[in-house]
Amino acid sequence: MVRHTLTVTEKDTIQSDLYRWARGRARKSDVPFRLHVLDIAIPNNCPVLDIPLFKGAGVSCDNSPTLDRVIPELGYVPGNIIVISNRANRMKSNGSWRELRLLVDFYEEHITQHWMVPKENPTIH
Repeated sequence: MVRHTLTVTEKDTIQSDLYRWARGRARKSDVPFRLHVLDIAIPNNCPVLDIPLFKGAGVSCDNSPTLDRVIPELGYVPGNIIVISNRANRMKSNGSWRELRLLVDFYEEHITQHWMVPKENPTIH
């Protein structure tokens, strides 16, 4: 299925949904919420994984836009939010920055020491 760049109308709808959902999560989690709907900028591609952002057909998918709190305990405040893909947000959600770095470092070292990795493989840095 070919996906297209989000239209202005689709971005407005997603922006409103992300705002509403974040406000509800903030209440439930008791974290600050000081956003205006216009604080939520939706890029065409995920800034983390560089995959196109689009809504799933009735359900969330890897490419669905999500609102990430960069530093979770600061809450939903301007300067602490970014729209990233659902996949990137899930990858980040269960680990601290230190744990994520350890994971990357481990696999980079382990793969290069124990497997023959072609130098032209763009997915391994």
